[in-house]
Amino acid sequence: MKVTEYKKLKKIFYILITLSIVSCKNIVQSKPHTQNSIVTDTVAPLLAEENGMKVDTLTIKSKPFLLNNLLCNWKHSFLIYNNYGLDIEAKLYDYKTKKIILEYEESPKYPEYYYDYNSETYFDSINKHYFKDFNFDGFKDFSIYSYGSMPMTSGTSIYLFNKKTKTFDFSEELSDNTIEERDSIKRILKTTSWNMEYQFEKKHHFDSKGKINFTEAFTYPNDTAIVYYKKIIDGKIIEQRTETIIE
Repeated sequence: MKVTEYKKLKKIFYILITLSIVSCKNIVQSKPHTQNSIVTDTVAPLLAEENGMKVDTLTIKSKPFLLNNLLCNWKHSFLIYNNYGLDIEAKLYDYKTKKIILEYEESPKYPEYYYDYNSETYFDSINKHYFKDFNFDGFKDFSIYSYGSMPMTSGTSIYLFNKKTKTFDFSEELSDNTIEERDSIKRILKTTSWNMEYQFEKKHHFDSKGKINFTEAFTYPNDTAIVYYKKIIDGKIIEQRTETIIE
């Protein structure tokens, strides 16, 4: 099936889901999930069987948990495509105010990671895997890795916790292909990326409040022993040089 045809089918299914929710809103069922979360079957559930594709919809909610001194809870909504994977819409709420403090959508290349949503440890695993302190300010941030068609087109998105707004804000500066190293002693976050001609490496040096003191950027041309170095402060290059790698 072509990608364009698949997207058209997904739009049709979204419309079917919306109509089903409206018509079935009085018969929505919910049941206890596990000790740690609650499962809500939004459309009891919906099965679409056009062109041989089936779709199930499912929403699960976590019980409240403490994160960055804030009481939170997750809501994960799934569109499960038989033989085609799934789509996920994830929202993290301030449990008291019901304000959304983080949200993302994903169509994972390897959806089997999410297939344990019936497990009582599902949200514990999500929290352990995705929340880490990336700017070393004492608060946990969020990251998610999205697979592209190949490693160089994949990417890691980092969302930093904003202490003032109590939300997670996307950081374009820190997001990269991969997170290579997180040194909490020296407060250095190392990220890498590459293309057909070069390999790139960044070392972000942070102060104790989570602000970047400076960034070191290294560019390695393929099949050479040369490295281009830049030192950056507040977006300005204050030092640059070309070095020869000696092994």
